[in-house]
Amino acid sequence: MPLNLNPPHPSIHIPAQRPIFALIDGNSFYASCEIVFQPHLEHRPVVVLSNNDGCIVAANQVAKNLNSALLQQVNNLGTGGYRAARPTSMMFQPYFKIKPFLDAHNTAVFSSNYELYADMSNRMHRIVSTFAPRQEIYSIDESFLDLTGMAQQNLTDLARLIKNTVKQHIGIPVAVGIGFSKTQAKLANHLAKAQHTHQGVLDLTALNNNQLNTLLKDVSVGKVWGVGKRLEQRLNDYGINTVLALKQANIASIRKCFGVVMERTVRELNGESCLQIEEIIAPKQQIMTSRSFGVAITDYPQMEHAVVTYTARAAEKLRQQGSVCQTLSVMITSNPFKQQSFYRNQQTQALIYPSDNSILLAKLAKRALKSIWRPGFEYHKAGINLSDISLKGSLQTDLFEPSPEYSDKQASLMTTMDTLNTLCGRNTLFLASAGLPQQKPGQ
Repeated sequence: MPLNLNPPHPSIHIPAQRPIFALIDGNSFYASCEIVFQPHLEHRPVVVLSNNDGCIVAANQVAKNLNSALLQQVNNLGTGGYRAARPTSMMFQPYFKIKPFLDAHNTAVFSSNYELYADMSNRMHRIVSTFAPRQEIYSIDESFLDLTGMAQQNLTDLARLIKNTVKQHIGIPVAVGIGFSKTQAKLANHLAKAQHTHQGVLDLTALNNNQLNTLLKDVSVGKVWGVGKRLEQRLNDYGINTVLALKQANIASIRKCFGVVMERTVRELNGESCLQIEEIIAPKQQIMTSRSFGVAITDYPQMEHAVVTYTARAAEKLRQQGSVCQTLSVMITSNPFKQQSFYRNQQTQALIYPSDNSILLAKLAKRALKSIWRPGFEYHKAGINLSDISLKGSLQTDLFEPSPEYSDKQASLMTTMDTLNTLCGRNTLFLASAGLPQQKPGQ
């Protein structure tokens, strides 16, 4: 049933001085980071695999251009083992299934290197932050800038300057989208990358309403920020197939059928800013560190080393956001796809006093692991979850509980550990119970 598109939006409020936002997004970020350090790969297909080399999580544009050839191969050979009945992209496809195809096209394949990506992300965000007084870091490769009051200059030229500066300083290609709302900026960024005529830069604030409508009339509604596949299907059922149709949909009808969040999206598409820049990132309420093992683990000391390593990394993240936790959980699991019997278990340990101390948390993690370990299984994955997280502050001791066993000296030790690992590289200083860090080939 189509929604009422008339009358237009009498309730849309456009202030005299309109907010202006830019979204800067790194193109194929993980793959681009690898290419920065191996420039000879720029014109070759490049893909990055998930942390256990299970599936493809990033691909450069050259690799994405092979998607039609991949689809043809799937049609010829059948779809067994693929994530979708008829995949239209190599993204998130199992690597072992797609490997012959990648080899045939001389594709460079990398395992994920999250330390590298985090470092490049920090550099990119620092460069971008110099172009506006306010920045919101939205993800590892995306950030919003508040350009309000800067309309007196040519924003398209400013966007090109941002794009060229990032490329010049760290070698990462970015796209820049500008709009009167964050949703418009996000959409502009998508179009700047998808439509080559824009050359990575699109300013929607420079278009009048007719020009904007012409641009949006052929764009799928699924490209709107926050519209996933299920919501896209629901919108399609109501006759809303394009971004323009959603932009012109009646506000009251949208709210009745889809709720206030979708109403806000429609308002944002029409240039009413409902979402502001969030300069302060809220602390995480849970911190999880987990990995699938490349080779199954059957040895208890090896599993203990892995669990302690994950605990130390989670504790480091906890300290970085100035928080403490009061609950720690350890999870281990065998491979559910193996023919042998399957085992999965989890144990939770509660702390008397909230803590961010790696030594204490590792001690609890080993205690939890010991209670759930069962010999005879080939363990496929382990994980640590820190919860009941709160901001670190003064500690109120309990009259009926022992005093905290970890002193200010050990708090200083944690600070020293973090400082050395930041300056000299991860695992410069580590817990002995984590075992010796694995050396890379050639080291």
